[in-house]
Amino acid sequence: MNAPRISLLAVAGISALWIAASGGVAAEQNKDRTGAPGSSAVCTNCHNGGTVAASAAFEVLDMATELQATSYLPGQEYILRMVINGGTSNHSYGAQGTAVLDNGENAGAFSNPAGNTQLEDVGGRHIFEHNNPSAANAFEVTWTAPESGSGPAHFYMSGLVVNGNNATSGDAYTNATLTLPESTSNLQAADEPRMEAPSRATGEWRWVAPAAGRLVVADVSGRTLVARNLDAGQSVTWPLNGTLNVVSFAAESGASTSWKLAPTR
Repeated sequence: MNAPRISLLAVAGISALWIAASGGVAAEQNKDRTGAPGSSAVCTNCHNGGTVAASAAFEVLDMATELQATSYLPGQEYILRMVINGGTSNHSYGAQGTAVLDNGENAGAFSNPAGNTQLEDVGGRHIFEHNNPSAANAFEVTWTAPESGSGPAHFYMSGLVVNGNNATSGDAYTNATLTLPESTSNLQAADEPRMEAPSRATGEWRWVAPAAGRLVVADVSGRTLVARNLDAGQSVTWPLNGTLNVVSFAAESGASTSWKLAPTR
């Protein structure tokens, strides 16, 4: 008479595990399952057996241009997004990610999580993850890049496509990694003012010169839109013209930087 009872308890235990994990394994189990060095076992032990093909990718996007970053500027904010591909309208998504340096320490900081995303800490490691099974397949935060001299930032994530059967079978696991090097072309000396990217406003781009120098704005055809010598603190605007703008600024001190500004949508 006891055997069926034990079996029912086991089933109940599996369901309870799924319910807990559905709110994020960092939040509910205090586990880092991102696949980063020093993390716990990833999610394949529980979430498996599904026939759906799944894949995952990181997107690190410039705040102003929304273009994919190929390196990071120290201290600059970026849009960091985990994207899970696969599944149908009947599936939900979950993900957990982190960013670390070569020495295993946190690479920068996370803030401003999207509505389906939460920020957690597991043993001092910063984590961003789903807060419930999500109908949307993307999980987004603001990432502030680490300070100058930190070296490359390594991103790790685990992703899930789940079928919502209140168990762990029939789900698909996927993962992704990304290494983003520290920029060497636009690094500034400690005594140089930080050169922030232009910002969007209603109908125009706006920018304030952090130092005396020359600003040049051109469109993708090479036509010059703005070419001005500016004093420190002087502001300049130009229209949102629906094309990609290439902006460069050369300070009198010799420091220089450039941005690509995406067309309006």
